[in-house]
Amino acid sequence: MLTRPAPDAIIHSAKERNPDGRAPSWILADFDDTLAPGDSHAGLLRYILRRRIWPLLLLPVITLGGLVYLVPNQRRRGISLIWWAMTLGLSPLGWRKLVRAYCHTRPGLFREAHRLLEEEGHRCWVISASPRALVRAQLALQRPADLPYRTIGSLMHYRLGGLMPRFYCHGQHKLLPEICALDTELALSDSLHDLPLLGLGKEAWLINPTPTRLQKARARLPHLMAKNWQL
Repeated sequence: MLTRPAPDAIIHSAKERNPDGRAPSWILADFDDTLAPGDSHAGLLRYILRRRIWPLLLLPVITLGGLVYLVPNQRRRGISLIWWAMTLGLSPLGWRKLVRAYCHTRPGLFREAHRLLEEEGHRCWVISASPRALVRAQLALQRPADLPYRTIGSLMHYRLGGLMPRFYCHGQHKLLPEICALDTELALSDSLHDLPLLGLGKEAWLINPTPTRLQKARARLPHLMAKNWQL
């Protein structure tokens, strides 16, 4: 089970990175469809379902979870129902094996994301709605020598025999106190749900946006820049 980092410890350690005592400027990055193509969270759920098969017997629960997820203020409850139904009876060892196996099916990071982590990984926070274990495993597989300074994601725990998010790191919930306290030089994401996060950056990038998404984003963040990234 994963635990949330202590905010005071994070901020204190960040300040210690500069000899003059000043806190450094930071980069905040979403993961899915920002650093890496595709939604690895949804992909992992599909992968688990294909590997386990029998949770199809709980398809009514999975369907109900999907419907509840569409209600904006009920997303955590909806995703919890989906996760619980698909992982019921899955052991911690089985969970880790499925995550590792799934990571080897992923296409990797965008070229520009490789460059970002190579040059700026020491001041980059990756903040994702995907399970933290999933994001960390993908980053460790792709760039073991250039991991980001900190990775924050949804925290999973066991309840009633299945896994579900104890903390769902999505949208406004990404604005943790330790994140808001940072001096953020750059924030980047592909999603309109992350506009609150993008608003923290002196500079903000929207990755691979459609014209409609870019127009909607700039209506709230006029300084936002579009970036087209490729594998």
